[in-house]
Amino acid sequence: MCGKDMELKVFRWLATAFTVYSKVPMPRIRWDEDDMSYSLAFFPLIGVLMGVLVFVINTGILSITLPVAVRIIVTLIIPLLITGGIHLDGLMDTEDALNSYADKERKLEILKDPHIGAFAVISLMKWMLIFAASVTAILLNSVTSERTIAIFGLIFVVARGLSGIAAMVFNKAKPDGMLYEETKNRKKVPMVLLWIQLVIAAAAMIYMDPLCGAAVLSGAAMTTLYYRSKAYKEFGGVTGDTAGYFLTVSEVVMTLVLSLCLYAFQGAMP
Repeated sequence: MCGKDMELKVFRWLATAFTVYSKVPMPRIRWDEDDMSYSLAFFPLIGVLMGVLVFVINTGILSITLPVAVRIIVTLIIPLLITGGIHLDGLMDTEDALNSYADKERKLEILKDPHIGAFAVISLMKWMLIFAASVTAILLNSVTSERTIAIFGLIFVVARGLSGIAAMVFNKAKPDGMLYEETKNRKKVPMVLLWIQLVIAAAAMIYMDPLCGAAVLSGAAMTTLYYRSKAYKEFGGVTGDTAGYFLTVSEVVMTLVLSLCLYAFQGAMP
């Protein structure tokens, strides 16, 4: 009975993670504060789903039958379809606040403002164009292989692993909000599971290609350090919105690094 109860809890935590952080249909369940705390441990699995879809679209029979332009567009839209744009909302709010050049308190108010500012739109276009250019460079490179696509797919896992760990470890800007409620207890089990998934994804990247894998992970590490410094300086800590900002920027930076690595070290673009 105890084992069955544990299985039900794990399923509830998994369903909560996909319900909160994705648009993947899940059974309707009632969750409590404890479920929210543990659900963060399954956050990288959403990245696994995204990575698998990217891999399937760009390898095997589909890579031959689908025109490359179609594969590029589908690859670009997969993250949006899976997440519903929840992290882009955080990116836009954070960029609005950062570009306001106001004091810390005012920036925190801007994060909660439901209205969209000009800088939010401009910044969204900037980051999405960089992502689109990077994806295009990867998929059009003559040396891109299944291992390359696997590294690309793992980027979504690494970004969520880092985002989950950062959410639990970094100081919060304010003692309220969903991120605070999820992480205030700092339970050991979610942290351990996040680290295990991150290490596995990172090791897989290195196995697929030591040079590009290391380069991508270095980009992720530098982005994490930058995010911590920026969040502490500008907001006094992290929030749910800045977490979305970090996840989106880390995905874009890692994808950009992978595209540059292919170009610089493994052959020029055709």
